[in-house]
Amino acid sequence: MHYQTHNEEFRYGSARFADYEDIHSAGLLDKNGLPLGHFDNDVLRLDSDGARLTIAGAGGGKTTTLLSYILCLPNTMPMMVLDPRGELASISIHTLALQSIYGYYWNPKRLHCLPFHSINPLDDITLDSPHLHTDIQIVAQDLIPLSGGGNSQFFEMRARDWAGAMMKSRVEQDGFVSLPSFYRMANKIEGDPRAWADELEAMLNSRFEDVQRTASEMLTKQQDTPKEFGSILGEIYAHISFLHDPDLRASLEGGDFSLSGLVGQSRTARLHLMPPAEFIGLWSSVLRNMFSRVMTLKSRSPQARRVLLLVDEAGQLGKADFLLKAFTFSRGAGLVVHAFFQDIGQIRRNLGADAVISFMGSAVVRQFFGIRDYQTAQLVSNMLGQETLIYDDEAAQARARKEARARGEAVLYGADPFENANDYAHYEEEAQRRSKMRRPLMSADEIMNMREDQQIIFISGQNLPPILASKYPYFTRREMAGLYLPNPYHPPVDRVQVQGMLLAKWLPVHSIAVPHKYRLFPQYQGGTALQIEGYQL
Repeated sequence: MHYQTHNEEFRYGSARFADYEDIHSAGLLDKNGLPLGHFDNDVLRLDSDGARLTIAGAGGGKTTTLLSYILCLPNTMPMMVLDPRGELASISIHTLALQSIYGYYWNPKRLHCLPFHSINPLDDITLDSPHLHTDIQIVAQDLIPLSGGGNSQFFEMRARDWAGAMMKSRVEQDGFVSLPSFYRMANKIEGDPRAWADELEAMLNSRFEDVQRTASEMLTKQQDTPKEFGSILGEIYAHISFLHDPDLRASLEGGDFSLSGLVGQSRTARLHLMPPAEFIGLWSSVLRNMFSRVMTLKSRSPQARRVLLLVDEAGQLGKADFLLKAFTFSRGAGLVVHAFFQDIGQIRRNLGADAVISFMGSAVVRQFFGIRDYQTAQLVSNMLGQETLIYDDEAAQARARKEARARGEAVLYGADPFENANDYAHYEEEAQRRSKMRRPLMSADEIMNMREDQQIIFISGQNLPPILASKYPYFTRREMAGLYLPNPYHPPVDRVQVQGMLLAKWLPVHSIAVPHKYRLFPQYQGGTALQIEGYQL
């Protein structure tokens, strides 16, 4: 259609939802790519390394209608999954060995009797690494984020430098560094003066000039300006206080899995980070560090297989600058980042108002469902745009019919038919004419009151209008039968509901000895596995 003609016909806007032809032409019904939801009865998938943003309100069903499909349907992409409470690991663990995937579980509090693997996210930082200095600096920045305040920022910057120099000294002395080893070193400063004197001596004799300078500065400030020394040290203590927990320290010593195993390895690995939900904020520093380390490793191996970083409850991570960097720079490096927030307010509070624009502008997929707040609903309504609504203005049409009838009756009573003919034709046409008006494709209140099985998806780069898609709980879909175990937070835990040809049925879940062919898989280190009756491992 010619552009001018199009504008004349849709003078108030041409917003619309995608239809089946649009979706089929965009390749969203292919078998490749990560699932996004459903269109009618077909699974929507997108094969892209672009970032994905999902805004789903509390109770919106993101686990049952989206995350479960990503994790339980066959998918051999290496993944790192932020899995608060461990429910995603619980429902999907049995599907991994069938795909020859090694499953690892950072599970400091041993949730749901799932495996426990200790991981040192800094194990690739060694003395012979060409990235030693840069990596230490990145770790220090992740560990001690800047608050933005004028005076406090000075102490935070000095705390970063001191922490970086101390970690670098650990690498010199031990050949590696871990967060627990840095924690123990920091505790010596005021807890064991003699041991700290030995650490300081090692730093003063370091091969690295910045470590020598920092050691000299620490010694001088401790003796001459103890108040300033205490303020800087207080920043370090404040940002490593999460390591007071011995379970957490044990989980960070390493030895069971290396984050480098997600990148460039022939064997596919999937790692679940499983902090209890109430600890996400407290442990946010180490979680940010783990994601940042994988991003760094993948950026150095852009030709390696794509890696999926699935960040559930991203809003609980606080000032997660790594997410903004990932959305902005990860595309092309083979790193797929999928972040889940409850509303755009979480992004604004943690990263600033401009971050909302950056997330929306950088994401290939922007997905909304279960919206509970007006601010997010209004944003989605504005993104959908305006349509030209064509409707029957019944009052205007009735007036036109009345005028046409009057002209006809006037002729019957002797009026000149030639004088009234044009008026009669005009009003008859007016009586049939439909009116046009501007209207949002969906208003904010309509978005907030969408059906629970509906969602709105925007996809960039496909010449595709927004999609009014469906979302269905995994236990109602035949294609998901046998691909999920019970959710520990939604009893019963000894059986699962499976959708049959016509009706749903309940199948018992049994604990069995791990089959011989899977005995070396780390997810089965305990020697037992769960199996759904009728679906053999």
